[in-house]
Amino acid sequence: MLNQKIKNKDLLNNPKIAEILGAFIGDGWIESDKDALYITGNTTEDKQYYDNHLASLFSKYFAPVKPKKFPYWKVYGIVTYKKEVIKKAISLGFQIGPKSLIAEIPKNILYSNNKDVIKAVLRGIFDTDGSFWCERSRAKTSTEWKKNHNYHPELRITSCSKKLVEQIKYLLNKLDIKSKITQKGKKGFKFGRNINDSYALNIRRKAEIEKWFKIIGTNNPRHKTRHDVWKKIGYLPPYTSIEERITILKKRV
Repeated sequence: MLNQKIKNKDLLNNPKIAEILGAFIGDGWIESDKDALYITGNTTEDKQYYDNHLASLFSKYFAPVKPKKFPYWKVYGIVTYKKEVIKKAISLGFQIGPKSLIAEIPKNILYSNNKDVIKAVLRGIFDTDGSFWCERSRAKTSTEWKKNHNYHPELRITSCSKKLVEQIKYLLNKLDIKSKITQKGKKGFKFGRNINDSYALNIRRKAEIEKWFKIIGTNNPRHKTRHDVWKKIGYLPPYTSIEERITILKKRV
């Protein structure tokens, strides 16, 4: 039985439920036979997010879950096998089966005037399927410091679903956050696997990235520590672990 009775209209009124849906849209799936619902991420960088945030959020609004590793897929996250929970999730817009090419935000959120719900679904997508990093300058006229330090921030959400990235851009426009969509990769066959087009929603202007973190925010320490390190020291050392970034943040400048 669900921990709380959730009505379909609650999706439009409860940002917490919208955030869970966003996390599912970003990196979750329901098996085609409707026997399991998963939301997963990186075994190290996303572990704190699942341990300290998403698992408790899902447990409160759907059913108790405990984060764990899934060795076969080499991921970390949550799963529920409860039929009633999965049925309710589907009624709220959680998609069934392979969704990489067809992932989308439900229309009732897309056209909602509730900005807290809009922010929440975007936050959930970003926390599970987004990235924040910094790059060096490639310009010949750049200073040596800019050539040697990853200082220029970028925020990106990538998906094989063109519809999804266009929906994200549409919602960002509602929040007055400017973004750009680019197409990455081409359809084909490589290394024995089908390759699909992928699309990236990019934010490269510092002011717009700061709007994201101020207006939408993040509940994933992977993103938060990267952003906080950049803000603190002016650049983001590449290939750092979450533990290394936490250490940097604890040090005095």
